[in-house]
Amino acid sequence: MFFPFHFHRIFKTLTGETIADLTLRLRLERAAVLLRSSPRMRVGDAAVESGFISLAHFSRAFKKRYGLSPSRWDRVTPLKESKNRQTLPGFPAYTDEQLAAFQFDVRVREFPAARLAYLRIANSYVPERVLDGYARLMAWHTGRGNPPTTLIGMSQDDPDITPLELCRYDFCLIAPESFMGEGDISARDFPACHVAAIHVRGDIFDVDKAWHYLFRYWLPRSRFQPDNLPAMEIYHRTPQEIGWETYDLECAIPVVTL
Repeated sequence: MFFPFHFHRIFKTLTGETIADLTLRLRLERAAVLLRSSPRMRVGDAAVESGFISLAHFSRAFKKRYGLSPSRWDRVTPLKESKNRQTLPGFPAYTDEQLAAFQFDVRVREFPAARLAYLRIANSYVPERVLDGYARLMAWHTGRGNPPTTLIGMSQDDPDITPLELCRYDFCLIAPESFMGEGDISARDFPACHVAAIHVRGDIFDVDKAWHYLFRYWLPRSRFQPDNLPAMEIYHRTPQEIGWETYDLECAIPVVTL
């Protein structure tokens, strides 16, 4: 057991942020995602849904972090901390006209509640960290003689909003209800929800196109807004089966009706 003072020191050493700073950042990022994805949402509603006690508090915090008030943000221009202008090095940037021309079939379906065994990867836009995390989770799974199960990747942060070095990614496996965690493999219950999903068979650029289409084109024009749950990559075939150059997965956003 830690005394509060020591716990806070250890937390900041490990994360680079105090608990208060982390909580405020995550609330601001949640509000920014809601405003960007739901153009008709009122600023005050985004503030309440993100856990702020008042519109004034939210507006002050938003302006301090991003350099402009939420009411003045056009919800399209990348915010101050979005250094990549909605794209990563080596990936193309798409206009709305290009996104509209993509032939993607978006299906809204139920995702059942599940017990998950997961391994969290910090600073997840470093490829070596992702490959190592995947290998560790699968080695743990197969080393115990567990039967095949569904692999899910969960993005805990939006790289259009969150600085890349702070982005987190979880590799998850659907686990038995009795699983309680083991070593660096943690357990959690993921609630039943609805997801808007695109099935992608192709390379990493096809996956990137699908995410841009979902978040930047389909979602703002739909009758849905993002649920307060991570976006998911639900693997139909794992990298162990087909490698890392081709993907067979669903890009899925948990959503709720506006």
